[in-house]
Amino acid sequence: MMNEAELWSKVLSGDMTALSLLYKQNYNLLFNWGMRFVSDEEFVKDCIQDVFVKICSSRKLSSTPYVRSYLLTSLRNMIFDRVASAHDDVSITGRLFEIDDNDSGIEQLFKDDDDSRMLGRRLVMAYNSLTYNQRGSVYLRYVRGLSYKEIAAVMEMNPQSAMNLVSRALKSLRSEMGATPFLIYLCMLLS
Repeated sequence: MMNEAELWSKVLSGDMTALSLLYKQNYNLLFNWGMRFVSDEEFVKDCIQDVFVKICSSRKLSSTPYVRSYLLTSLRNMIFDRVASAHDDVSITGRLFEIDDNDSGIEQLFKDDDDSRMLGRRLVMAYNSLTYNQRGSVYLRYVRGLSYKEIAAVMEMNPQSAMNLVSRALKSLRSEMGATPFLIYLCMLLS
């Protein structure tokens, strides 16, 4: 199986099979990312299609070692552009990267006992108290598995800033949660 950089290189040379493979490999990542911005599934699916149509028809593509970051950024920009032109039809959610503190979700993940549910609620409150960028960086790093360089590209910052952002977010979560293995629970909540 080819890695994304190799596939991207083939896409640059006009290989539509490589573009199809990139689409298949990244569809779930892109769909979940898009749903963080808007709650309309069909709108997100259309935007993903538009990103790949634009890639297919573009003559200005260049090589990149961060294909996932390029795709995520392209989708975000496509969503924002389409929302801006649609005016009232679709809106960007104000709850990007937030976790709901509803009982049913917490009870599903933390079924063991009341202590586990309390831990889950504390984690949700601690996570939601992070800044928007901190929540985004933690989501991209630990749920979507992006490297710091990829996070930097998506969030339009340098890699050291991305590392610092994740580090500050984890430090904040640690101070709120104590010695609890919060990162495992956080990944469960965000996925």
